[in-house]
Amino acid sequence: MEAFTQILKAKMWSLNRYEREVNYGHRSAIKKILEGDASPASAMILCVSAIRSHSDHAAKVELTDGWYPLDAVLDVSLSKQLQAGKLFVGQKLRVWGAALCGWVGPISFLEASNTVSLLIHINGTFRATWDEPLGFCKGPGPPLAFRCIKSYGGIVPMTLVGVTRVYPLLYKERFPNGGSVVRSERMERKALQLCQQRRSKIVEDIMSEQQEHFENINDSDEGAKICKILESAAEPEVIMAEMSSEQLVSFSSYQAKKNAIRQSDVNKKIEKALEDSGLSSRDITPFMKVRVVGLTSKSSNRKGRPREGLITIWNPTEKHKIDLVEGQIYSVTGLTPLNHASDILHLRARGSSTVWRPLPSTDTKNFEPFFCPRKAVLLSNLGEVPLARPINFVCFSEFDAAAVIVHVGEVYLSESQKKQWIFMTDGSGSTSEIQFEEMYNRLLAVSFCSPTTDNDSSAIFTNTLSGTTVGLCNLIKRPRDQINHFWVAEATENSTCSISYNLPSSSHLKEAAVSAEKWAKMSYSTIQKMRKRRCYYTIENVALPL
Repeated sequence: MEAFTQILKAKMWSLNRYEREVNYGHRSAIKKILEGDASPASAMILCVSAIRSHSDHAAKVELTDGWYPLDAVLDVSLSKQLQAGKLFVGQKLRVWGAALCGWVGPISFLEASNTVSLLIHINGTFRATWDEPLGFCKGPGPPLAFRCIKSYGGIVPMTLVGVTRVYPLLYKERFPNGGSVVRSERMERKALQLCQQRRSKIVEDIMSEQQEHFENINDSDEGAKICKILESAAEPEVIMAEMSSEQLVSFSSYQAKKNAIRQSDVNKKIEKALEDSGLSSRDITPFMKVRVVGLTSKSSNRKGRPREGLITIWNPTEKHKIDLVEGQIYSVTGLTPLNHASDILHLRARGSSTVWRPLPSTDTKNFEPFFCPRKAVLLSNLGEVPLARPINFVCFSEFDAAAVIVHVGEVYLSESQKKQWIFMTDGSGSTSEIQFEEMYNRLLAVSFCSPTTDNDSSAIFTNTLSGTTVGLCNLIKRPRDQINHFWVAEATENSTCSISYNLPSSSHLKEAAVSAEKWAKMSYSTIQKMRKRRCYYTIENVALPL
């Protein structure tokens, strides 16, 4: 009797499924994905129905949506979870951000059973509760904690981050020889201007050469003969007035053909000349970097410093440039972690494919504070700023300052880069001009550099900036020069330098810039003494006089 009941239930289930699928057109998640009507990256609940193979690198299991099964290939981290027994038959998984392997177009379940498989990764695979229904999820699941993101774990469907720094827009140019260079907006404008000047010079040379050496075409043509007569005539207007309509048409046709051939020839020569000189096109990709930090819930007992990360947004949209604000919490989808063995998590974002949604203020109250607003560091307090400790070429010990430029050093070359030292002070900690020695200890030497690929030997900064008040952001502190008694900092690609009158009134550097400017007006003799005193700062065996 019990066996009969089980058979009856199975038949009823089959009839119900037939009714839904055939008569009402309902399709399961896996069937929609195989038929190309749904994305495999969609969030869905699947159940482990079988284990196909064990492996440390690419284990394989069978997943089902309750209607159809489909083989799934696990990434390295999930394969280890399977080996450890943390994945098992009957377990429900929330899969998000998966991909299909072997799928080339709409295909039926029977055809796909041996050729198509689902690729899932640990950053997009979560445990589901036993009572969650199989199939597509009605809404996005909970975000993956930032501290749980694995560098080798694939795309991160969603995570929460707090933005601590938004760095300026940069441009990366790739060259045909495989090299590349990164420029700031100012340097990119300069490089573009130089490129346009070189292109214009090539075009002008070819145009003038073409006019001198262009020969007439098809001299036997009636239009060509008329053209020669007109060119040698003293009064071509009189001859044209006496020409018949057929002759005028022939002449006009010849002129049009001549101009078309000339233009085609010129275009080919210009194209070849630009290609030979490497100026035919530029492979430029804009990007920006955002420093982020993981969040700690106020209800959590977890102690310790939250995990930090650096997100590189390639081809950022205008929305990214405007809406990303320091101190704001965002829900971010579509991040790809990079394989960096570092305490700093590096991630990549692709323009519009990565979505940043600000978290409502009501939800931000649930997390511990994470943001320290920018402030202008007085040079008299620079000793409180920790030295930068680069990890995988990332320095997270940065400071901002406003100061008066005392001296602009000479440009020199080092490791295929132009370098230049700028010496500045802000007058902080000084009450009178008599305290010159004390004032000299408030001197800051900042190293600036730029690539030399542009064949441009001009200075990064000109001497005319001497005496100007500037605001500097994202400087990296270096060890103090104990011999010459001044502070040392480095300007990286993320650093910015703005003249004080260009700083907005809301800038955190505005007040410090105004203060430094006032001090400079009252301390002319002190600044002059600092300029006259000769001091050599040696870096990479190059002595730079102050």
